[in-house]
Amino acid sequence: MADSRLSWMEEEDQRADQNKKSDKTENSTDPRLKKVFVAPKRTTRGVFVEDDIWEAFENIIFQQKKAKGKTKPELAEEALLYVIKKYKN
Repeated sequence: MADSRLSWMEEEDQRADQNKKSDKTENSTDPRLKKVFVAPKRTTRGVFVEDDIWEAFENIIFQQKKAKGKTKPELAEEALLYVIKKYKN
């Protein structure tokens, strides 16, 4: 004898099976969740550079910020990748 308190589970299973057979969802008009872009984990590193070089770099960062372009970490990584590619044996 089945417990009457669990009858709602059987009803839900039947409804889920019917939805699966008819390719129907309960809330088809609700908005779908969007995957949030997560930036890779980054660590602060100390670098010694001349003031005029750093100022030029900061100006580029500001221009990119106004244009909604790349962020400071992205630009720094791009510069480092350029140096690595240039001097890699």
